Parts: sequence; structure tokens; C-alpha cells
Amino acid sequence: MAYNNVNNLATLVTKTDVIQTAFINSTVDLEIIPTSIIKIAEIAHIEKPLGRPYYEELVIQHSGVMTAPNQVLYDDYLKRCLCWYVKLEAMNEIQNQVSSSGVMTNIDDYSTKVSPAEFNLMKQDVHRKAQLFLQDMLDYLSDENNISLYPTYRNGRHDTDTINDGSTNTKGGIIFY
Repeated sequence: MAYNNVNNLATLVTKTDVIQTAFINSTVDLEIIPTSIIKIAEIAHIEKPLGRPYYEELVIQHSGVMTAPNQVLYDDYLKRCLCWYVKLEAMNEIQNQVSSSGVMTNIDDYSTKVSPAEFNLMKQDVHRKAQLFLQDMLDYLSDENNISLYPTYRNGRHDTDTINDGSTNTKGGIIFY
């Protein structure tokens, strides 16, 4: 299978999508979510579960015209799932800022910093929500009534590090004697 470079194409969601879908406060500044974080979330959390061939198909079609089944998947499942993963990936950047002075905590005159335990609890909750949406999307794709609509979905079944696929990756690891 050829590996198509889809990194130069538009991301599957926009900053506005992320804020409208995954943030309660819709006045969040768009600039706190770099496009690179959106691409990181796509690669880290969406590409492997969908399989590279199907991920490439979606990214290419998203830059043009999507098939009807892919549009349904995108509108009803993928978009919200990816938005929550983007929020997860952006949280550290939102809380902290790297500058020439070092790593600074973003705080204003009217707020207080949460403890590391509270921040980690919030990240865990965002991750749980993202995983719920991912599993919902994978269940939809794998349903016997839908699987024929998505012929390239997980066509590369050699990827064994997908969520709950029932397989075990036996290529690598630690051997104990």
C-alpha cells in the first residue's frame, strides 16, 4: 500500500469546530489552538483506529467532495470525536505558554491556578469523553449494516494497536528469562 502524504491538506476540523463542540465557554480565543495540535490529534487518535487507507480517504475527500456515507460518518461521529481529542492535546498549551523567558503559567488577575491533581482529573475526564465518542464511531463503522459502506475502513488490519480490536501486538516487547 502506498503511503500518501496528506499532511499538506486541511485538517478534518477547524479551531472554531473545536471550540463550539468541546468547550463550554464559546468565547475561548481561537489562537490558543494551533493547527499543528489539530493535526497531532488526527494522527495520534484518529488515524490508527480508522486505519491509514481510510484516514487518507477521509482527509482527501474532506478537501473536496465527500461520499454520502463518509459525510454521515464525519457529521455524526468523527467531527465531535476529533474535537474532544484536540481539546485534550491542547490543554497543556492552554494552561502553559513557552516563551523566551521559559515555561509560564497562563493566569490573569481574576483567576486562580488549579492544582496539578485537579488539572490531571480534568484531562482524564476530557480523555474519557473523547474515547466514548471514538468507540461510538468505531461501533457504527463495524456494524454489520454499515461495514459495506466503508470498504477502506481498517483495510490495513496489520495495525494491532487500535482500540479494543481483540488482537495482540507480538512485534516487539520485552523478553524475560
